[in-house]
Amino acid sequence: MNKLNFDPVTLTQSLVQCPSITPEDNGALNIVKSHLTDLGFNCKILQFASENSYEVDNLFGTIGNNGKHLAFAGHTDVVPIGNENSWKFPPFSGKISEGKLYGRGSEDMKSSIACFVSATQEFLKKHGRNFNGKISFIITGDEEKIAINGTKKIMEWTKENNIIFDHCIVGEPTSNSSVGDKIKIGRRGSISFFIQVKGIQGHTANSHRAENAAHHHLTTLLNNIISKPLDNGNENFIPSSIQIATIDIGNTAQNIIPELAKATVNIRFNDMHTSKSLTEWMQNHVNVVFKDIQKASCSFTTDANAESFITKKGYLTELMTKSIAEITGKNSNPEFATDGGTSDARFIKDYCEVAELGIRNQTLHKVDEFVYLSDIEDLKKIYLRIIENYFDKN
Repeated sequence: MNKLNFDPVTLTQSLVQCPSITPEDNGALNIVKSHLTDLGFNCKILQFASENSYEVDNLFGTIGNNGKHLAFAGHTDVVPIGNENSWKFPPFSGKISEGKLYGRGSEDMKSSIACFVSATQEFLKKHGRNFNGKISFIITGDEEKIAINGTKKIMEWTKENNIIFDHCIVGEPTSNSSVGDKIKIGRRGSISFFIQVKGIQGHTANSHRAENAAHHHLTTLLNNIISKPLDNGNENFIPSSIQIATIDIGNTAQNIIPELAKATVNIRFNDMHTSKSLTEWMQNHVNVVFKDIQKASCSFTTDANAESFITKKGYLTELMTKSIAEITGKNSNPEFATDGGTSDARFIKDYCEVAELGIRNQTLHKVDEFVYLSDIEDLKKIYLRIIENYFDKN
């Protein structure tokens, strides 16, 4: 049997070479599982599915005994590659060139998983398996798509099995100019509104006999929605963002006044709002626009997949900051941020304190996604120091 290689660069390369576009795994989770099992982790592959959705493999692995429980969370699934011909190297080659490792998922976020596995291996080699605590890995194959059969269900499973965590680090690529200069301590929420206005179809020459669902009503509603900002942000969050994502009339002829007009509006909101309060906000706008209109009506549905949250600065953020400074000799005052899109931290926040720390965020989801080899080495060292400081082994 070949000896497993725990070098973080080699492990990142092996993971990138698995074309694990959601929901396909294609060996990525098994690579993580085999390395953790070799270290003495008790690992389980958890398969989850939902009605009208795909089945997903997830991994939960744990080692240790009584004491503080530190978890690491991440995802092995990746987004599609786009136009393969636009890539400098094949997107799942894991090609190393000029100090960079190229490939889909290299930055988001297979390198972080490799770094924490490698750091854990070195920690156990130095301090043994009886370190008076627990380390767990929460790894999903369903983060990049609809994310309903991944971390959310893993956490529900851990609760059912009486597994309690104290703190969790999510390995999303958070850093900016150098590894460790930025830590995510929260995220904005996200809600989408699918709006439909129904009028009366007619001939464009006989507008008096019709009711245009588009420019008489939908555009008025959309203009009202974006006419002023939801808020100006606060100490922890930038202002909430309202974005019109789609407008669709669906006409196939230029001489028809449309009966139906549709739009999608996405709001990324801070902790001054909730999905419930924004749904009420939207309904109020609809009521105002359509109050005295007899010939048209408006309805909408919602998809609220994340509430905003904030992790208060305290033990976890102080530990991470201390560890980063000890390794890098700088970044003693990292930026604590809540920007960006959603992450699986939103599913973990209700179970324990959670913060995010990973590689530099530069090329995720782009053609020619890559990660610097030096960043991989730096992140592995930071993760190791975090683990050692967490369990008082430094």
